[in-house]
Amino acid sequence: MREIRKLPILSTALLVALAGAAGAGELKYKPINPSFGGDPFNSSHLLGIANAINKFEDPKSSTAATSDSLDTFASTIQASVLSRVASQIADQIYGENAKTSGTASVAGTTIQWTQVNGQIKLTLNNGKSTQIIEMPAY
Repeated sequence: MREIRKLPILSTALLVALAGAAGAGELKYKPINPSFGGDPFNSSHLLGIANAINKFEDPKSSTAATSDSLDTFASTIQASVLSRVASQIADQIYGENAKTSGTASVAGTTIQWTQVNGQIKLTLNNGKSTQIIEMPAY
């Protein structure tokens, strides 16, 4: 019977000892927002949250998005056409029926190439400046 009575006393003493060890420490304020001295790595997270809960829509943004889309489309088409022209010029320089010299004009830029001693000298002239590139002939 005495052993049963000792169990609650021991468990109570253990709880009191643990409660004393869990003392409170000093409270310190640390800001989260980097604008007020917080961690700078929080900025993208906070901006993402702010954008997610932002219900405001700029009335001018729909027209701006349309013109941006048109500009992007025009740039994409231009890049595609220039890529094909560059491919055709590269075929004339390196293709099966490669020419040892030639000239091409694209969008106001004159491209001249000559092949001498295993080297291809490529001259690009846009009317304002000239750039010379030398590369090996394969």
